[in-house]
Amino acid sequence: MDQRGVASTFLLEIGTEELPADFARLALPQLKDRVASDLSDWRLDHGAIRVTSTPRRLAVMVEGLADRQQDLSEDRKGPPAAQAYPDGNPGPAAIGFARRCGVDPGALEIRPTPKGDCVFATVLVEGKDTLTLLQETIPSWIDALQGRRFMRWGAGDQRFSRPVRWLVALLGQTCVPVTLSASDPVVHSGRCSRGHRLLDAPVDLVEAADYASALAAVGVMVDRDERSAAIRTALTKQAAALQGDVDCPERLFDELVDLVEAPLVLTGSIADRYLELPPEVIVTVMQSHQRYVPLRHPGVALDPLRLNSREALRAEFLFVSNGLPAASDRIRRGNERVLSARLADAEFFLTVDRRQSSSERREALHSVTFAEGLGSLRDRSDRIDYLAGQLLDQLDLPEVTTAAARRAAHLCKHDLVSQMVGEFPELQGLIGGKYLLEEGESRAVALAVVEHYQPRGAGDTLPTSDAGAVVALAERLELLLSIFAKGERPSGSSDPYALRRAGNGILQILW
Repeated sequence: MDQRGVASTFLLEIGTEELPADFARLALPQLKDRVASDLSDWRLDHGAIRVTSTPRRLAVMVEGLADRQQDLSEDRKGPPAAQAYPDGNPGPAAIGFARRCGVDPGALEIRPTPKGDCVFATVLVEGKDTLTLLQETIPSWIDALQGRRFMRWGAGDQRFSRPVRWLVALLGQTCVPVTLSASDPVVHSGRCSRGHRLLDAPVDLVEAADYASALAAVGVMVDRDERSAAIRTALTKQAAALQGDVDCPERLFDELVDLVEAPLVLTGSIADRYLELPPEVIVTVMQSHQRYVPLRHPGVALDPLRLNSREALRAEFLFVSNGLPAASDRIRRGNERVLSARLADAEFFLTVDRRQSSSERREALHSVTFAEGLGSLRDRSDRIDYLAGQLLDQLDLPEVTTAAARRAAHLCKHDLVSQMVGEFPELQGLIGGKYLLEEGESRAVALAVVEHYQPRGAGDTLPTSDAGAVVALAERLELLLSIFAKGERPSGSSDPYALRRAGNGILQILW
């Protein structure tokens, strides 16, 4: 049992329905900063503050938290001495000031100030119990968290990323009574947490320090860093066993960590027929749509103009499941079926697109409006074509490069009306270059079409070819000239046409 003067571990767990992965990660520094700030303001001694999350919970633990505030001695300034002691004895002003400060008039002191002598009182502010402070403040910690697309649920006014379903608040072995009255149904704190959703196991926590071990017993790896390390180790180990290199950008890896409570890394296989698809199509479907991890052949980089995947990707892929190990085979088959369905869609879109030439798609750009007052995408394509010609007339480039740039500028937007880009907008430019190569255009033309979107942002690769750099410059110059001529400007909070990114891209390419 906690006693006054004893330091205890404090635990707050906010239990929810499945959280978006980005919120489960980005809420943690907010929660930590808020807790640290309030503990400092409360003059509470404490040890390390640790925050963690899973898809169903946010948690903060404070080690060695004092069970009571330190008492505070503070000096309060009162009326001028002449007013407080009109005849050398405490007058009404002094007596009233002493009463407000809760001290005897005889305890008042006269001290010099820049504006003359004034009366001062030394007041001892007795510290509050930590339990009381936490009870009053925990709801404000929850309400202060910010994220995208918060929601309300039921008839309540509580706003959060997902409905709050339970609350654990423990100071050592003592439950901190907290009520979220704006939630529907109303949520009262307790000591009962929840295990892995497939085990449906409640867990009663005896004390806050048992949190991680108690949840581990019911299938939850609650420590985010531990979960991250386990996933990375399993991916590396299984990729090595399959003689492949993991293709898992940090953005995808962070998402995988925040999508599971009990990570189980499994291996699936791509159906052989789909290895005829361009590797970028398979990688995009896996990473962006399914959160799978492709495996590349060791040392092989993706060639933006490779037309099939056999030379770049292994037939196996990895994925991180939140299921139970006993169901691994069923989970694997289910994920393979889902991937095959997505790749079948991509195969169909490719087949439909190949029935139309790139020149025909360019004509079809007439039917798509670019922006009010600026015509269609075909009009924009013509302006890019014109600006690329103006640049090429001023640049001393080899004739073969000039010819490739002119042809690429003419065709660079044709894939915007393709079925593939309609379904997978991440592939714009890339799929256009592949279609051109299939139709017999030179590699230089196809590569310039692929590269004219580069750089897509800070830190992205730049065009490797002069033809690609010229078309990329023309594309960005057209965007800036058109939108500014239209009278629109980016503001501090709004840049819908990404004009800043276009300007930065021009500078990077020129540099």
